[in-house]
Amino acid sequence: MRKIFEPIIWMNQVLKKMTGKIVSYLEKSIRIQLMATFTFCTLLGVLVGWSSSSFFEDANKISIIDYASGMEAIDGQTQRLVESMTGEGKEINIQELLDQLNDQNQLKILIIDEDGKVVYKTKGAPEEQINLHETMRNVMDFKMDQVRYVEAQNLIQDGTEQKRKEFTTFYPVTVNTENMYIIASGIPQGNVKYIVNDSSPFPSLLGFITFILSFFYITKRKMNQIEAMAEGVREFSKGNLQYKIKQAGQDEIGLLTSNINQMAEKLLANIEKEKQIEKQKSELITNVSHDLRTPLTSIMGYLRLLGDAKYENKEQHDEYIKIAFSKSEQLKMLIEDLFEYTKLTDENMALDSQEVCINELLDQLIEELVPQAEEHNLFFVKEFQEDRIYAVVDSEKMVRVFENLLINAIKYSIDKAEIRVLLQREEQHIKISIANHSEEFTKKELENLFERFYKKDPSRSRAVEGSGLGLAIAKSIVELHKGEIRAKHENGVIQFIILLPI
Repeated sequence: MRKIFEPIIWMNQVLKKMTGKIVSYLEKSIRIQLMATFTFCTLLGVLVGWSSSSFFEDANKISIIDYASGMEAIDGQTQRLVESMTGEGKEINIQELLDQLNDQNQLKILIIDEDGKVVYKTKGAPEEQINLHETMRNVMDFKMDQVRYVEAQNLIQDGTEQKRKEFTTFYPVTVNTENMYIIASGIPQGNVKYIVNDSSPFPSLLGFITFILSFFYITKRKMNQIEAMAEGVREFSKGNLQYKIKQAGQDEIGLLTSNINQMAEKLLANIEKEKQIEKQKSELITNVSHDLRTPLTSIMGYLRLLGDAKYENKEQHDEYIKIAFSKSEQLKMLIEDLFEYTKLTDENMALDSQEVCINELLDQLIEELVPQAEEHNLFFVKEFQEDRIYAVVDSEKMVRVFENLLINAIKYSIDKAEIRVLLQREEQHIKISIANHSEEFTKKELENLFERFYKKDPSRSRAVEGSGLGLAIAKSIVELHKGEIRAKHENGVIQFIILLPI
């Protein structure tokens, strides 16, 4: 049973697919929508005009009596009479034939000779002599313009039937070797017919009005969309970029509406970005001024003491020089970090990327930092999942990231603890994790760790002076590599996690 219906089911599925494609194409193309709308409205207008034409025809219809068939009947009977009289080998009684025809059809028939003398006639016909030439001329004129006779009969007008006129026809005939003429006349029977007096323009006008109204109605929705779009553009021109144009449909108008909304969103985002950049510039200038002023003030103060010889002995003199030099190095480090950060935040910054073994980079850095770690009774624990894990990176900049995180781990770790370094390959990326025991971090402190010039509250850590740009630089470098860096603090351990794409 299922096999019987399989072709029907298949055909139904094909029709559904085709219908879906047609509807989808129709929804996405305003050109097709306009063509379909125009076609539909035209057909509707034609249908309404055609339907209403019968009503207007009835209103303009007049009734007439058509005598054509009656006249043809009289003419036909006359022809048959001629044939009866001229048949070879026939002997007929002409008068009897005329009387019989008169009884059947109420015709007046005259048979005349060439002088107009009536030789035979039907009962009741008073004529004895007629003007043959005048009669022939009248009949010939009629045959040339039969319409004139029909009009003269006044068909039925305003419900009143006027007196009908006789119809006359004639044919030549030979009777006993003598040339004669048959003249037949009678009142033709009429058939009532109805004709339209004049073609009314109202059906065409009604069809045109239907087309206009239906076209306006169907296209009203599209016009509303265009008006809404124009209103939205006016709002955007006033600076109201948060205004949203309501999108309806998937055609070109809907797509244009979506693009205009996206344009407004991007403009708003760019404006917000510009404001943020200006704010960051202001903050940068403020922070740089503050961080530069602090070491400069110290340097100037100690140099002034040295210049004024306000020291008690050689040891104090050397101590002042040492402090001034240390502050100078701090100032130099701040300027270098600031310059590096500025380069990294440039959109045109290019990376010198190549395939690098991450294991080797971390091994080398850890070995170099072991002495510093041992000063604080710290030791490194390496957890490398594989012997050699490769990634395409800018090795110089990635070393800067790892070095910054490892040095921070040494600076801010609790003494006599481990610094755990993890390296492993995951599905879509390489994971590097550097974790150390540390003092507590508040949620706000964790959120601000990667901000420029951010430094943990010195009263809550054994902070070492720094530029406050290290983690911001690390974040910029990782993001240039399309990677991700984040920090979390759990159970007294702070962990920095780097994800690099494979």
